[in-house]
Amino acid sequence: MSSDERAEDPTDGERVGRFVIVRDIDGHRHALAALAVSALCETDDGTLLMLPGGKLVRTTLSLPHMLRILDGR
Repeated sequence: MSSDERAEDPTDGERVGRFVIVRDIDGHRHALAALAVSALCETDDGTLLMLPGGKLVRTTLSLPHMLRILDGR
């Protein structure tokens, strides 16, 4: 990866087009279509996001923070 690509590397909570960048608790980044998140559940260590097909993504972000990100704020 070049230095230009690293400089443009999206960070957690950043929007890229219709996608929101989210890092799960294992450190893997996901580009999620904001409208594809069908449910959010607050957990002791963050938020659980439910995606189509029953897929789940666990984040360390709080529920209010995750709601603001998905809302575009």
